[in-house]
Amino acid sequence: MEWVKAFAQLISSFAWPATIVILVIIFRREIRQRLASLTEVKYPGGSITMKEVEKLEASVKVNQVPLVTTGATDSPAVPYTDSKLAIAQVRIDVERELFRLSWRALGHSEVTHWHTSRHIDELERADVITSHFAQNLRSFIDVANRVIHGVDIPGAVVDKTSSIAGDLLSTLRYKRLVYEAQRDFEGHGIWHMKDRLSESEERHYLMSAVASQLPEFAYDYSIYKDALGLFNARQRSENPAAFGGELPVLSLKEFVESLEWREKELQRLREALPKIKWDKYDEANRWKWPQEWGDLQWSTSILRDRVSIFNAEQDLMQTRAALDRHRLRLRVEDQGTTRRYTA
Repeated sequence: MEWVKAFAQLISSFAWPATIVILVIIFRREIRQRLASLTEVKYPGGSITMKEVEKLEASVKVNQVPLVTTGATDSPAVPYTDSKLAIAQVRIDVERELFRLSWRALGHSEVTHWHTSRHIDELERADVITSHFAQNLRSFIDVANRVIHGVDIPGAVVDKTSSIAGDLLSTLRYKRLVYEAQRDFEGHGIWHMKDRLSESEERHYLMSAVASQLPEFAYDYSIYKDALGLFNARQRSENPAAFGGELPVLSLKEFVESLEWREKELQRLREALPKIKWDKYDEANRWKWPQEWGDLQWSTSILRDRVSIFNAEQDLMQTRAALDRHRLRLRVEDQGTTRRYTA
């Protein structure tokens, strides 16, 4: 108890009660360790209990920087003042994406009853995810379980773990979107009505189909390309004669042109809606293809959901954001090609 006496002598020379707050913050770990068996420490003019020390320590943590998970998730960021809640939340997000990916990629009727580890094992076995990525998922689940079930870890570790979870979520979501888009190639007739067209007409037809289906690819060329790659690989191995075989892959430049036409059509629709009556909405919401693309002999609705100014603006915003990304990517690729030719 020498430490307690020394502490009492030290604090007796300070002004109370303001100084006690500073000292408790500085020495809170020592106080908790040394006074674990005590319920109360008295000082001139008052006393402090162990419960109050713990309450103060928790209060200090409230002002820490909030935890923000990276990647696309359906859940808001949670401050790591409650580390268990933060980790539990991102684990739920990971489990949700694992289920959705299993449902899309494996087509197994019993996925709803699988444990998390079964999802990882089956996805790895089917080569949907790599062994390295599967091990990363298992490691994260293990860390998350230990945190949730009471292991005390520093906030910095919680922050890093949540950041890792964000990266895992981004990868899982990307793969899930690829497999969902692959289903669009398999089941949507729009991709398989081009046999009567010439080669140039076929390219323009496919560009119109991409412009129409961009939301299915999350407005992303890589998702479109990877999904079409999966579809073509399955066509080669399982059903080469169905729907006329494989589908050509548009170049990045052609994909950007499809985005540009979607932007123009959404802008046209956005400007038209305030000027017309509601019974004319469906007509305004039909695609009008560029004349230079020829007679494509098809059209459909631009907006799939309810036709409104808000929905048109929301889609236009996503289309323009995608255009910014893909134009930059196209410039980078063009510069790389130029360097190779001049080297």
